[in-house]
Amino acid sequence: MTDKFNFNRFGKVVVRDFHSAYQLYGLSLLIMMCLPAIIWLFAMAFGIDSADVFVRHNFIDFAVVLAAAISSMKIYNSCNLTGRGNYFAMLPATLGEKFWSMMLYCLVVSPLVVLVGAYAVDTLLAALPFGPFKDFLWERDSVFDFAGGFIGIASGFRGFVMRTVKVFAVASVYMFANTIFKKNKFIKTVLWLLLIAFALVMIAAPIVNSIDWPEHKNWFIRLGEWLGAKSKEQLYNIWYWGNLLVYLAVAALLSFFTYCRLKKMQY
Repeated sequence: MTDKFNFNRFGKVVVRDFHSAYQLYGLSLLIMMCLPAIIWLFAMAFGIDSADVFVRHNFIDFAVVLAAAISSMKIYNSCNLTGRGNYFAMLPATLGEKFWSMMLYCLVVSPLVVLVGAYAVDTLLAALPFGPFKDFLWERDSVFDFAGGFIGIASGFRGFVMRTVKVFAVASVYMFANTIFKKNKFIKTVLWLLLIAFALVMIAAPIVNSIDWPEHKNWFIRLGEWLGAKSKEQLYNIWYWGNLLVYLAVAALLSFFTYCRLKKMQY
């Protein structure tokens, strides 16, 4: 078999992975898609009259990110296990074809299924003449106008790009971790991420404290003034492009490292 990428073989791998995803991950995806229904029932049970569109958006974003995070550990859990991983190594396809199929399901298909499903469930519940969902998701409330400039959620296409790249970055982190850990992969990944975050804070804290910051109570505005931002628009742009570049770098580097790990895997 040639090492050249072949779309016919790639299509067969995608179909094969679809059957695996449906069997191993279908129920989990269904539960995440039903998160708006869980919020709706919770609000009804506790007598909450109205659930903000902003809050519902955040819960759906969380479900999408969670789907991206655990997809590789559900569908490709045994790809790095001796014996059990033979199925992955023996697939009649090149590593590149298998890797791009993995990327497709972890970065695109799983998050997209949850996103579309959750939006559909939320829309159906919002259409009911009763219940706490008074508005549809596309009807922004005042909370969006307050927080939108900072988190990019109300910036239309730019907000969509930011959330998409964030999903790619999260998926790549867990894809890479899936090739390292043998057991309890999700929990170990979370613990290591917390440890790394703690270490970064311990390293960054003395550096941050040694900087002569502009006088302002809001740390975000202080950072913007220190970077030379002359307006809120410039401040938001600095935040937006900085986060976007970090997410892109994480997604690209860890996807590459995942490919290298799979290439060196011994079964």
